[in-house]
Amino acid sequence: MIKINRYQVNKVLREINQNPESFKAYKENAAAFLAKKNLSSEEREAIAKVDFVSLYAAGAHPFILNAFVNRVWEGDRQKLDTEFRSKIAPFGYPDFST
Repeated sequence: MIKINRYQVNKVLREINQNPESFKAYKENAAAFLAKKNLSSEEREAIAKVDFVSLYAAGAHPFILNAFVNRVWEGDRQKLDTEFRSKIAPFGYPDFST
């Protein structure tokens, strides 16, 4: 399991969720966008790969993370909700503290 700085990760995910320019920059080149952020290499990789399981398990805020995944997901959107819930279920109820 990766270790994250929850504040920094949540801040970047929220920025991508709410700022159209940031969303566009992330979608065009996630690595370049994330290189400018105060994140560890593990955090950058998890966000770039939309590794919601690792981010959730490490403590990313579940509402911010879910909004991020729904915004950037490129897989089968019909299965996203079921897949998201089933893959995070083993990690239990989220910790909402930051």
